[in-house]
Amino acid sequence: MSYVFANPTTPWSAPRTANVTTVTGSVKSDFYAIKMGDVNQSATAGEVHTRTSGSMNMEIMDKAVEAGEIHKVEFKSSDFNNISGYQFTVKFDASAISFEGVEAGALKTTEGNFGLSRVSNGIITTSWNSSKGESYSADQVLFTLVFRANKGVQIGQAITINSEVTAAEAYDATLETKAVRLNVRTDRGVVETGVFELNQNEPNPFNKQTTVTFNLPNASPATLTMYDVTGKVLRVYEIEGLKGLNTKVINKSELNGNGVIYYQLDAANYTATKRMVIIE
Repeated sequence: MSYVFANPTTPWSAPRTANVTTVTGSVKSDFYAIKMGDVNQSATAGEVHTRTSGSMNMEIMDKAVEAGEIHKVEFKSSDFNNISGYQFTVKFDASAISFEGVEAGALKTTEGNFGLSRVSNGIITTSWNSSKGESYSADQVLFTLVFRANKGVQIGQAITINSEVTAAEAYDATLETKAVRLNVRTDRGVVETGVFELNQNEPNPFNKQTTVTFNLPNASPATLTMYDVTGKVLRVYEIEGLKGLNTKVINKSELNGNGVIYYQLDAANYTATKRMVIIE
């Protein structure tokens, strides 16, 4: 808490630990928490309470891409009307395509609008905001992501939008929240991509029982693994996942653990991890 930020708008290098010498008795060290990515000041730490009013649909063109080919994925929207901001996670199949860069479009985005620290894991976070509601036609390119194909792949099957890191939300000029979805335009028309998403358990923290929900793009077997901070596996649940929303109730008695517990969902070619807290 005694740390003084040289620039409070760039807190990334702030210390995360406190060093103490060996002493008798107790030592108290106070910390500040830093909340990031909360566009409209509505997030509450450890909880997910999102109400949406309609949706904003992003759109990309499907295409068969050969190994080694560079492909520019143009993001458009059929209903980008009076939008003052958005945030979402772009999830891509890192085994099939590699990220090469971004190009500005109508939104005049730069690399500063994209979080690229997890591209090796197939994750790009992005956010954009304006001082007023803005509108663009369906044929205008909002921004472009550039990828190189590692093997032959259908672009529409390799990219999706979800809330794995940054919640998929858009905001109109009155800060009403809208869901963000990705549609793929094919020769057969527009198809909404399946969403893989692991949600925060509710309630969290909990002392008896909690519920984990997740979305799958298609029905498939799923594995939910619970482990402690040392990496020790506490429990593995094998689930016959359904397309769309799935629910798993977790009882404290099944885990034999307390404090911070991590839970990882693996299904098809997707994986995601979050953490929960068990209290006495």
